Amino acid sequence: MSTIAKRLNKEEERRLISKAAKKASSTAFRISTALELPIQVVQGKKIVLKKANGATQELKEVNQVKSRITLTKGTKICLEPKG
Repeated sequence: MSTIAKRLNKEEERRLISKAAKKASSTAFRISTALELPIQVVQGKKIVLKKANGATQELKEVNQVKSRITLTKGTKICLEPKG
């Protein structure tokens, strides 16, 4: 019996990964809410702490920083190992 691997194009692969991430995120949200744990989310340009009772608290404002380095497709980055 032979198995045939189905190749996915990039759009299908991206859709499947997006769907899996959305499902994992909603599951984590439900579990955290059931355990009455606070959740940190990004809303617009702010990091917000949502508590299980529905209260929200703004923690920090995020500012987008423009990078001085431009990377193109295929650029290799060499990092020195820590330690």
